[in-house]
Amino acid sequence: MLRSKKSLILTLMLTVVFVLAISSSLYAAEKILVIGMNTSPIVSLDPAKAYEFEGSWILDNIYDKLVRFKPGSASEIEPAIAESWEFSDKTITFTIREGAKFSNGDPVDAEAVAYSLKRVVKLAQAPSWVITQFGITEDSIKAIGNKVQITMDKAYSPSLVLSCMTYSVTGTVNPKIAKEHDKEGDMGMAYLTEHSSGSGPYVLVSWERNQKIIFELNKYYWGPKPEIDKIVIVDIPESSSQLLQLKGGTIDLAWNLEQDQIPDVEKTKGLYALSKPQFKLIYFAMNGQNPPTDNVLVRRAVKSAIDTEAIMKAIGGGVIELHTFIPKGMFAYYDGEEVPYNPEKAKELLAEAGYPNGFEITLTVPDYLSTEGTVVKSYLEQVGIKTNLEVIAYTTLLGKYREQGLQMVIARWGADYADPDANAKPFAHCRTTGPEATVKQLAWRNAYANPEMTDMVEKAAFIQDRDEREKVYLELQKKWQSEGAFKILYQMSIQLGISDRVGNFILNELTQTPWELITLKD
Repeated sequence: MLRSKKSLILTLMLTVVFVLAISSSLYAAEKILVIGMNTSPIVSLDPAKAYEFEGSWILDNIYDKLVRFKPGSASEIEPAIAESWEFSDKTITFTIREGAKFSNGDPVDAEAVAYSLKRVVKLAQAPSWVITQFGITEDSIKAIGNKVQITMDKAYSPSLVLSCMTYSVTGTVNPKIAKEHDKEGDMGMAYLTEHSSGSGPYVLVSWERNQKIIFELNKYYWGPKPEIDKIVIVDIPESSSQLLQLKGGTIDLAWNLEQDQIPDVEKTKGLYALSKPQFKLIYFAMNGQNPPTDNVLVRRAVKSAIDTEAIMKAIGGGVIELHTFIPKGMFAYYDGEEVPYNPEKAKELLAEAGYPNGFEITLTVPDYLSTEGTVVKSYLEQVGIKTNLEVIAYTTLLGKYREQGLQMVIARWGADYADPDANAKPFAHCRTTGPEATVKQLAWRNAYANPEMTDMVEKAAFIQDRDEREKVYLELQKKWQSEGAFKILYQMSIQLGISDRVGNFILNELTQTPWELITLKD
């Protein structure tokens, strides 16, 4: 134990010295923003491959997408590298901005945009489904003059398609750079993992894994010139270390703070806290195929037995009440609750279902959600459901979960794009629980097939009228709450600690920040 403490202290001291060295060498001549972040989740900074929140947050600022959300919004779309767009049945035509250049001075044109989208389809990495779900192929993407024409397999809702086009996977790469660094047909993916070739406001200068990532201004950026010359992201895995260095002035922003650290930030002179709801949620689910939770009455009883307010209090707050798969802040959010907390009703439903004395079942949770698991176990047992709590590593849980091998589970989910479809598909789309299923997401993992709800999910994706589309989603959420195999425990929020030096730091519900708008006092 003594050796462990000495090692921790030494690590903290070395990190502080390292950050001080960065600060002293950089602040003197330029405006530098230093961010403390646990960078371990970042696998790649190639827009065709990156699929982590931190990686996407970065990519939004070094690559231009066709369209983007207005700063701070996750619903209002504005032009980016595309100045305008037009839908015609199954076809979208984007008019590409004139005069934009990549960070090396090469022009950004329709050919480059088309190449980048085709590259995503061909490489078929994890995030590629965000655009290929519309039946988009390499052959259906064409550059025609200064326009890019994309043909889908069906006429989808324009708002759905545009929301997906705001995701970082649609970032435009420089074809010349990608081709120059091609290795065995990877279209430059190995090179672009740790280098950049975009037209966004910043350029990736260097990435020393587990140490730091450095970005500097793109002198050719077509938009307003950013105020900050360099942005340095220092790898600081522990939130306690981030808080210490934020208070000490060696970093300007702490990315990974916990809710119980926010009061310390707020009472420290020269610092402020930023809390923002995210399109991420924690949910409880049960197997819809195996007894006894294959019985809708049992599922309603289980959901009636769980007090989500008690769960939010137990974890210390800092989260948002939520009862449906569409989070607050997203289009078509439903604020009702069809199956509220009611332990007496839970007992009645269990008796009606043939389980007057309850039953025994296993609840599996990842180690980082052990508190939630303990609270749920307590409330289930209060109505007679003997609950065996299994706390395991998240990777182990996923292995069992993806094989439909869990009886009950608590896990997390985050929307990939700001449209109800992003969560409707995983939570409510499952026509069959067999291997032939087209969508093998959360409903499938919990072996819960509901063809009627699946029809509603598919129908909503094609409705052109926004109001009519909203009506379908509202009806779907009510049915899902009443009959489904899920109960949402809460919506997550991000907690940041920031120096007063930093101004205009904007964050939306999809964890997007336009770096070019951030200001920094000397």
